[in-house]
Amino acid sequence: MPFVFAQACVPAVPVWGEKDRYFPVHRVYAIAGNYADHLAEMGRVERAEPVFFTKPSDGLVVCKEGKSVEIPYPRETNSFCLEVELVVAIGKTAPETGFITPEEAEEYIFGYVAGVEFTRRNFQTIARENRQPWEKAKCFDNSALITEIREKHRMPDMDAATLWLYVDNQERQRGNTSQMMHSIPELVSEVSKYWRLTAGDLIYTGTPKGSGPIEIGQSFEGGVNGAGKFSGKVFGR
Repeated sequence: MPFVFAQACVPAVPVWGEKDRYFPVHRVYAIAGNYADHLAEMGRVERAEPVFFTKPSDGLVVCKEGKSVEIPYPRETNSFCLEVELVVAIGKTAPETGFITPEEAEEYIFGYVAGVEFTRRNFQTIARENRQPWEKAKCFDNSALITEIREKHRMPDMDAATLWLYVDNQERQRGNTSQMMHSIPELVSEVSKYWRLTAGDLIYTGTPKGSGPIEIGQSFEGGVNGAGKFSGKVFGR
């Protein structure tokens, strides 16, 4: 099939412990406010149903085990924030009908990974006040970090995993996935109500309290116990 210009490479994430084996990324979903303590610090109330937004798959930055990455401070913001999250990797495509029950969710999960979700908070504040979409706040280049994906059969239980994040060696976040208001199977099921889950999809599952800004020159490190660790530094353009 001839293209008018070179086709872009498919975004891919290395599989932990495997040489030259990669997870091709399809779509990236994220949940807003899945921890009650984070909702409280943002001045929001608990929701009966999870609220999702998306990230560009080519906006992912991969941080390999034991390595550090550099993240550019994004344009048009003075409030660049970061938060640690557990990420679910989907390895099986849902049927045409789409819907997956929470009981069926496990068979669609390929593995898990640690991630960071970045936000241009100034745009998010404006969007909330004016009931506007979140694209400017959430969908930009280098807007999410991800470590190498670990296959679920090589991992401990993720229902009670500790998440942690440090900025310049000062603890910023610490929580546990057991505090999520919507469990992993519930999130997989909920996404499948509105989109057909496809092998290669990623789901960022939310963050505990402590999300905040990071400045040019500051470093960060963190992870999800059993799912991976990351480290990096923010630099100016």
